[in-house]
Amino acid sequence: MTKCFDVIVAGAGIVGLSAATGMRQRGFSVAVVDAGSLVVDACSADVRVYAINQASQAMLEALGAWFQLDKTRISPYRHMHVWDAVNGACIDFDARMVGRDKLGAIIEESVIKQALLKQAEMLGVVFFPQNSVSAVRETADGIEVQCGALVRHAKLLIAADGARSVTRELLGVEVTTWPYHQHALVATVRTEKEHQYTAWQVFNADGPLAFLPMTDPHQCSIVWSTTAAHAQSLRDLPDDEFNQELTQAFAGTLGECHLQSARYQFPLHMRHAQQYTGKHWILMGDAAHSIHPLAGLGLNVGLADVSAWLAILDGGRSATWSAKRLGDYQRQRKHAVWQTIMLMEGLKMLFTNPLPPVVAMRGIGLSICNSMPILKRIFIEQAAG
Repeated sequence: MTKCFDVIVAGAGIVGLSAATGMRQRGFSVAVVDAGSLVVDACSADVRVYAINQASQAMLEALGAWFQLDKTRISPYRHMHVWDAVNGACIDFDARMVGRDKLGAIIEESVIKQALLKQAEMLGVVFFPQNSVSAVRETADGIEVQCGALVRHAKLLIAADGARSVTRELLGVEVTTWPYHQHALVATVRTEKEHQYTAWQVFNADGPLAFLPMTDPHQCSIVWSTTAAHAQSLRDLPDDEFNQELTQAFAGTLGECHLQSARYQFPLHMRHAQQYTGKHWILMGDAAHSIHPLAGLGLNVGLADVSAWLAILDGGRSATWSAKRLGDYQRQRKHAVWQTIMLMEGLKMLFTNPLPPVVAMRGIGLSICNSMPILKRIFIEQAAG
């Protein structure tokens, strides 16, 4: 049995749901297939959080999903403080420098996903949960997506099923990849001092440690990037010993830290698809690229894929796609994403280099940047998307 849609989206993560919602807004029939159940527990605290920048918020507003968010679970951050633990240099950012009330917002993954699911369902997106993509086959007028015994036909397939995308593999897309030689440890912690709605990040010798402010003024989500062996030892420590290690690594900036959740560890790799589009398909989000989390840009880059594609559709006489528009998307996004990948690689190399001349150079650079409001305003505008 074959079911036909204008668009099939593989992957019901935040990027996939955003793409599905945007395409449905434009009048296309849209189906989402996902290997999971699509049941979201947005009542419980979620250890995975994202720093949503201004451009991503604007897109979620345009999709109608921002207004579905549980406002009690949105934590704005108004300031950012970054420092180098080796040389003591620092840089501060404040939303007031660009006339805004916030730099961005920290939101749990489950909260965003629930809002997008509500909006997509309201618009009439069709969902096929617990459907793993097992085969794809391009036809003269579209593409067939097989999930078990079921075959669904679409004019366009959007692959947004994560960094280890099965759909991307089935499409035969090659990936450029290299390891960052670091693992990220994420958890939720309670701090002795209030976070002051500030996003904090310290660059230690073995990698960056970020504290992202949650709605509770004494609660933060941490992302600790370090060597694989160190991350494993941190995950295995008893809670009280981990609390001591964390407090020390963060130089006691927010006082004593105490775990509030389980600790999760995952390896960090750069991945970049060599093709973003084909005749009847397009890659978005982590299926197209994954980068180091040190600047918190990962999801924002993925949502920028969706925003760019929708803008390309809206820029023509008719809201449909063509080989030219698919080509425009690939050129725009591959160029922009590759620039971000190189920036992240450069920052990682710079801040993990122990050579004294490099340590001194980055200290001088941070100090100079911190003394130049015009330069800091440029950085803020760029980070805002």
